[in-house]
Amino acid sequence: MVWKRTISAKALEKAKYASVKVEDKVIFMANIKGKLYAMDAVCSHARCILGQLDEEKLTVKCFCHHAVFDLNTGNMLEPPYVAPDAPKEKLGLKTYQIRDNSGWIEVDV
Repeated sequence: MVWKRTISAKALEKAKYASVKVEDKVIFMANIKGKLYAMDAVCSHARCILGQLDEEKLTVKCFCHHAVFDLNTGNMLEPPYVAPDAPKEKLGLKTYQIRDNSGWIEVDV
């Protein structure tokens, strides 16, 4: 495990979500009712940055073509509207362990 410090826990709590560069990756992080989530922030379809969070469904949507990903698993739940036959099972995103360590959000990359 290699834990990397990203942003302050207070900043993530206030914003609810953020996409942060960690080494050579961009990671989407969310704080939903005190539970932390982390997954790749770059859509597997057209390489756009994710960003429309649905707190109730625990999903995040890509702004470019509206693919929807599960925050718990990284699985693609809805394919991009421009590629309705896209193989959802192959286009999921990697999830990461995430924690609050002394007021800083850390991600295991």
